[in-house]
Amino acid sequence: MNTKILIAAAAIGTAGFAGAALTHEMDTDQDGLYSLTEMRTEYADLTEADYAALDTNKDEAVDAEELAAAIESGQLPSME
Repeated sequence: MNTKILIAAAAIGTAGFAGAALTHEMDTDQDGLYSLTEMRTEYADLTEADYAALDTNKDEAVDAEELAAAIESGQLPSME
């Protein structure tokens, strides 16, 4: 049973690492924020209205927390 738990934890960790790598690649200007243009590299059909809905703190940019929350809630598909 412990082996199954370790394998599951490793798989989750690998998926998280892959997602982190993709978000890093998506942030082309390396400012820690995701512009609409940057996000469209991963989410081509993202509209301005969709983007505005993801920007929950209304600072006109999507940060890592907002992106993670959108993926977790199902607003955006996981980046894998």
